[in-house]
Amino acid sequence: MLIFIGIIAATAGALVAFLAAGSLAPDSNSRLMISFALGLTSACALSSALVQLIKLRHLLLLLAVSSLLVAAGSLALGWTPVESLAKIIFATSVGLWLAIMLSSISQVLLIAALIIFVDIWSVFLGPTKKMVESGGRWIEYFTINLPVFGADAASRLGVSDIIFFSLFLGCALIWRLRRTLTALTMTLSFVATMVIGVSLDIGVPALPLLSVFFLLTNGDLLYHRFLEEPDERRGGRNRRDRTP
Repeated sequence: MLIFIGIIAATAGALVAFLAAGSLAPDSNSRLMISFALGLTSACALSSALVQLIKLRHLLLLLAVSSLLVAAGSLALGWTPVESLAKIIFATSVGLWLAIMLSSISQVLLIAALIIFVDIWSVFLGPTKKMVESGGRWIEYFTINLPVFGADAASRLGVSDIIFFSLFLGCALIWRLRRTLTALTMTLSFVATMVIGVSLDIGVPALPLLSVFFLLTNGDLLYHRFLEEPDERRGGRNRRDRTP
């Protein structure tokens, strides 16, 4: 968490310095990217800090339902900061619960591979594309309104993106992967996706890079854990023994 605080502070300091010097035009892509990066990093930092909630195990579902109700009420009342916070807690709770439901590295790898293709299809051809084109309020229900600093713009992150962010982070904790580095590289994947989207002025799916960065960060450990699975099953060891 301290690393995230340092990154956020450094980025915010750079943004303030640029704005004070007048070197960033109000409508420049660079200003938007830095501003959006602060919001993305803040959301990921919060989700990463909540990873210890995995110890609640199935009580995570109760937390998810409670935060979803808070998010719905806040949306109706126009309490945007509370709505965003509740949605992050909801998404993180769901992601962590899904992580404890997985029984093998094989399932983790399968999910990591599938979401690459599913998210690309959804954004360019499927329900996400239709939801955005409809222009209705559905986009508000399924996205998190992120804070934007120093720019007159709106930034949103899909609830599903935080669900898979926390799912992979939960898997990193359960299977003793590189938890801190995983959180940082997956955050970087969101920022990289945002930079591509702003540069090309198009909607870009966030989950493909998230999955790729997770796999690249933990590739060797995932491989070794995968090879260990048959021995664990023959030895009669329960996966829950590894769950914090």
